[in-house]
Order: sequence, then C-alpha cells, then structure tokens
Amino acid sequence: MSDDGSPTHYISYLLRVWRVDNAGRCRALLENVATGERVGFDDLGDLPAFLKTQIQRDPKGLQTFRVSNGGNDE
Repeated sequence: MSDDGSPTHYISYLLRVWRVDNAGRCRALLENVATGERVGFDDLGDLPAFLKTQIQRDPKGLQTFRVSNGGNDE
C-alpha cells in the first residue's frame, strides 16, 4: 500500500480452505473476485507458487486504485 497516495496495483482473491480427512489434509479453492475464475488446490503448498505466477504473468493486468490518506491531504 502506498503512503503517498500514488496508485497501488492489486488482485483480489477469495480463499476457501477445508479439511478433507482426520489426518489434517486440506484443500483450497481460490476465486478471482474480478473475473470469477476459480482454481482448486489439493496441496496447500502449491498456493504461493500459483499466486507468484499470476503476479509475474501480467503485472499490468493488476487492478489499480488510489490510496486515500484518510482525509489528511496536504
């Protein structure tokens, strides 16, 4: 996040994680809020690599917004 009010780029995801057995195995579903695209993960360890790939693939495709400094404009 930018403290100086300059544009900030981001991707928003909704992450769902659930346990699939008594051994503690989990699965995850990641949904891109803007596009509705969903990607499932049988191994939570694959999640960080996927996110890194998405950011590196198209950094200009990230959404942009201007950060407000809470009304303290000078």
